[in-house]
Amino acid sequence: MPAWTIISPKNPVNDPEGHPMRINVYRVMKAVYHILDPSNEPSSTIDEVKHIATLEYALSQEKEGPPEISSLVIHLRLSAQTDTRFDVVLHDSDMQIKDKVQNTCISLPGELALVLMDISWFIREFVIRRSAIEWTPGPDCRRIWEQIQEEKYNQRVSQQETAGGTDTSRIGCSSCPTGRCKNCKVVSCWSANCCESSEPPIVRCAKHENNVLCLPCLEEQGSKRELEKCPACKSWCCPRDMRKCIGYPVTIPSVSHASSPNHFQHIMTIYLQTAKVHPLKYGSCGQCELPGWRRCPGNFCWSKHNAICPECTSGGIMCACQEVWACGVCAEHDGSIFIRCPRCDRRFCTSCTYIDQCMSCAHVTLCYDCAEETSEVGDGVVEMFVTLAATCDSCGKKVCSRCAPHIGRWSSCLGCLAMENRRTGRADTQYHVPHHTTRL
Repeated sequence: MPAWTIISPKNPVNDPEGHPMRINVYRVMKAVYHILDPSNEPSSTIDEVKHIATLEYALSQEKEGPPEISSLVIHLRLSAQTDTRFDVVLHDSDMQIKDKVQNTCISLPGELALVLMDISWFIREFVIRRSAIEWTPGPDCRRIWEQIQEEKYNQRVSQQETAGGTDTSRIGCSSCPTGRCKNCKVVSCWSANCCESSEPPIVRCAKHENNVLCLPCLEEQGSKRELEKCPACKSWCCPRDMRKCIGYPVTIPSVSHASSPNHFQHIMTIYLQTAKVHPLKYGSCGQCELPGWRRCPGNFCWSKHNAICPECTSGGIMCACQEVWACGVCAEHDGSIFIRCPRCDRRFCTSCTYIDQCMSCAHVTLCYDCAEETSEVGDGVVEMFVTLAATCDSCGKKVCSRCAPHIGRWSSCLGCLAMENRRTGRADTQYHVPHHTTRL
């Protein structure tokens, strides 16, 4: 009898070039193991790697015309086993599951009726249309299954639209366009409210219209999901277009302040090797914002530039300007995000208007609150801290009063002067102060 290995570690369920019956056979296999061997029940179509399913059929030619199917059986076993564990007999009048180890038989559950009908229909149509008994990977077999799905859809539509019968000349729904599930190839109407034929409902990615799944296939997704629903706008999106949090490291090693970018990168490498507080968690689509979700600007952040969920934002720091937030680790170790007031030790982002920093020596001024408090006291304490004295005429960066006297001919910061020298080809890097030098 012809036999096709539908599912195996070498022929995974999610293989787009695989047998067109792989999804239906998977659903039968999952139901069988759920009833008779729950510990080995497949978890999802994507993660399935430990079962082998073989579809076997026999033909008979007792009269003129196409041959008839005389036997149709699905053999199931674990890939680590050599003998068949279950036989699912589909062609007898009383469809049964035979447990070959326990030597028992039970009837197939009624919810598999449509799935079993699809498998039988495909075998019959394959034999009639191809007049062949062997299947090899290729477009012909999948094309036959797609044609069958189109015919089933048109039959459903015509039965709805034609009272008392089927109008075979009527093709497609008169109310809305159709779509095809990329997984099982079922055809259905786009609109879930279509009164004619939206069963099963299908959904598609809001950004990539070719990524289409029916609801049954959507529910069978595993760890590598193909569509996620945005909790804000309720649209379906590809996972790569969703905000996601990879989970905060559970064990944060105790380390001192990073002495260099390389040291900080080494620290983050240690963090990434620890367990996370939760597995990958999806948030909203790229067009929506969920309350409490943030993004850390740290170059070597544990989040890998992904979003951070409310569960993982604990310990983060928000600048007084409310424009920049960083996770606790990057706020502590990444010096490119925050600077500290030398008096109150509060953190401020490097672009914050509440504080300034000398571009030459990198010393930080008092924040505005501390500067105001010390000026009101009037005891000369403010003179202990850095104050800015001049501004680069090109980029607006500032230099403190301690550095300005030592750069008497200063008018451009190092970056602007280097750019000017490259443009003019000058080798002299002295700071020339023209008559328009700005003093604060």
